[in-house]
Amino acid sequence: MYSMGSLNLLMKKVLLILFLLALTVFQSVRAEEIFKIKGINIDTSTSAIFLNTIGNYQTSITNGIKLVKIPEEHKIYFDISSSILISKKQDLYFNSGAIKQIKISQFTTNPNVVRVVMYFDDNYNIDTLKIGNINNQLVVITQDISDTFTQFYQNTYRDKEKNIEDYYNPLIIQSEATSIKPAINSNTQYSPKELVQIQQAFGDSNANNIKELVRNDLTNNIKLRSKYYINSVTQQNKGFLISGYGAPTIQKPFILTNPTRMVFDIVNSNVNQAFNNKEIPLNPSNLSGDKIKIGRFDSNITRIVVTSEDAKQYLPIFSSDNQSLLIVNPNNLANNTFSQTKTNIIKYKYQKNLSTDDFTLTFDNPVVWGIKRNTDNLYVYFFNASQYNDIVFKNSINGTPYGDLNLALLKNIGIRLTLPLNNNNEVNTYFSGDGKNFRIRTTNLAPKQKKEVVSPTPKGKVIIIDPGHGGTDYGAIRDGINEKDINLDVAKQVQSILERKGFKVKLTRTNDTYLSLEERCNITNSSSPYLFVSIHVNSCMGTEPKGIETHYYHDNSIELANTIHSKMTKAIKTPNRGLFKSKFYVINHTSVPAVLLEIGFISNDTERAELVTKKRQRDTAEAISEGIIEYFNNHK
Repeated sequence: MYSMGSLNLLMKKVLLILFLLALTVFQSVRAEEIFKIKGINIDTSTSAIFLNTIGNYQTSITNGIKLVKIPEEHKIYFDISSSILISKKQDLYFNSGAIKQIKISQFTTNPNVVRVVMYFDDNYNIDTLKIGNINNQLVVITQDISDTFTQFYQNTYRDKEKNIEDYYNPLIIQSEATSIKPAINSNTQYSPKELVQIQQAFGDSNANNIKELVRNDLTNNIKLRSKYYINSVTQQNKGFLISGYGAPTIQKPFILTNPTRMVFDIVNSNVNQAFNNKEIPLNPSNLSGDKIKIGRFDSNITRIVVTSEDAKQYLPIFSSDNQSLLIVNPNNLANNTFSQTKTNIIKYKYQKNLSTDDFTLTFDNPVVWGIKRNTDNLYVYFFNASQYNDIVFKNSINGTPYGDLNLALLKNIGIRLTLPLNNNNEVNTYFSGDGKNFRIRTTNLAPKQKKEVVSPTPKGKVIIIDPGHGGTDYGAIRDGINEKDINLDVAKQVQSILERKGFKVKLTRTNDTYLSLEERCNITNSSSPYLFVSIHVNSCMGTEPKGIETHYYHDNSIELANTIHSKMTKAIKTPNRGLFKSKFYVINHTSVPAVLLEIGFISNDTERAELVTKKRQRDTAEAISEGIIEYFNNHK
């Protein structure tokens, strides 16, 4: 027999054990990460289904998923553990494609399991179906694609106005609706036949229990992955941030005048009514400044119009997750503020297709990028990219239609890609789901043929070549070697090459004399020049840096800088240190296209030894001359 005291003690122990067990269960329940599933998105262009999850999760939604295939019923199903459906269950029917029906519902609540059931066309081979994970969205691919799920590409930019994949006739989805009897006015006279038709239309149970099938416009009711739904427009980074769901595709922008406006069309898109036809100033306190207007242009296009004196400078910048766009004038960006994570280009791949050519850049981290297209060139800016292998890159384009493709490092910006184009070229760009792969697709692309100069420059104008330093201004000095001497030697060779081609060339100095920076500019501006090129040798405190840099200041000098720089980096085996916007006096105070070239480092022992050789100086002079000739031929 137990005493009353011992029974009380036993009861306390039992209650304590029960409490601890309950606490353990409670903590385990709390520790379980629950996926919140809002519903599904449909990608009609790639036959993909996306389960839309809300929130940030540490674990993968694909953990523990088992795909069950039932070929005889032409269906599959799978269960998602630790998940809840926060929207109503869906039962959708499709009028085209391999998928005929999709059901998604909360299968159980203890444990929390969501079940997805898919029915297919009789001719569909369900063995080709795959499940993957993109940014913790569960993806069901219903057709065989060559890329992995992390390389799932979205069309981000295109030249063509109309596309066969454009969403003009909405895919019809049908869902069962609740039966509703019509409110029939007793005073209204209907024939028996009309009454039956009304009852059938509203799903009256007395009319053979026929259910109404409600048709939904996919554009208005379901946000597609291959489409874009804009739900936010704000000012950010001195530009306009467009945010939403899906992946935006920008169509080739164009300019309107009086006033100057740049038009960006986002195809296959929709916009929140709160922002439709709304005008937003860049600076709310100054309504006369830059502003943006956004609204539906037609059934499948959202039009963004930027009004600004500098509208031509605006470009779209894509976020690394491909969910948002920053429409911005890059001249307003003081430095790279887009991403704290740096990335490098680690792979280059050319692929020949039946009627198009692809070139893909792969990065080691997600990249933030922008695009600008004009008549002659495609420019792509990788804003958080910092390194690439120039030799491997050139080997990858050698002998391909992308032979004129160029990469260059830009100070405080990143890496710029430049692709020369002509009127016959059509360009599309694609971006992978993981943000690490950027692809260009072109038609009728071929490297430009080199043109020979057949006539001198315009009458009365000359090419100004400026050998840096001179006289008492030695420039950089190492081991008795003077920068001023190398500059003059190379400048004279450039003069000789260009004059043989029919150009009129003038040197700011022809011997070892001193000229101030102001005197050099006076000589230049008094000569009605066509362009200005200043030649220098670089230097720094350390001995390791080496390579070629090209500097410009005014926007009218960017193309000249890029053309000469591209020729030099191809001709000389030394690091490509890129293009820089720099406020050097001689290029800042010259109105014509003007560049300052740093042709190597005198402070690097190996490069200094090369810079004094006839070969290095000849190669440099020929590359500079070829760049000037090509620039002139493109502007005749």
